[in-house]
Amino acid sequence: METQKPSVVKNAMTYGLYLGVVSIVFTLIIYLAGLLGNKAIGWLSVAISIGVLAWAMINFRDKQNGGYLRYGQGVGLGTLTMFFGGVISGVFTFILYKFIDPGIVEQLVAQAMEEAMAQGTPDAQLEMAEKMIRMFTSPNAILIMSIVGSPFMGAIISLILAAIFKKEPQMFDGSQIEEA
Repeated sequence: METQKPSVVKNAMTYGLYLGVVSIVFTLIIYLAGLLGNKAIGWLSVAISIGVLAWAMINFRDKQNGGYLRYGQGVGLGTLTMFFGGVISGVFTFILYKFIDPGIVEQLVAQAMEEAMAQGTPDAQLEMAEKMIRMFTSPNAILIMSIVGSPFMGAIISLILAAIFKKEPQMFDGSQIEEA
């Protein structure tokens, strides 16, 4: 009877679901508190993602893979987890911005324009800045950036976390040597 190897993809889907649900709850809290667009809150979101990826790698290594996590497994697990979490979170954000409260985009544009004016951006550049801000805060753009950007960010974070949590099996641990 063969033992099945744990699936990185299945684990990534599971922890991606967890990350997506946590991201949705976090987004709802930020939305209801009126803190959308707050940069400090954005960093907290990154910290949550790092925590979920670390949890996924540690759980995979210690509970499902016999105490081992190869570097490539860790990078793949983290990247795929962020992809699945990004899809779930991106779809929710799309629905929030497009259907639940379409006025969010206007709030974000106004906030960004105030910051640009406070920094002394010339009037000639303000119009171009507003067009760019509108383009990148549209529901469609946010969905695309979430689906494409999440695995990219996940790969960068996973390169670091996989190096921290990796535990390679010994090449020759002595159990494979047979006496003649």
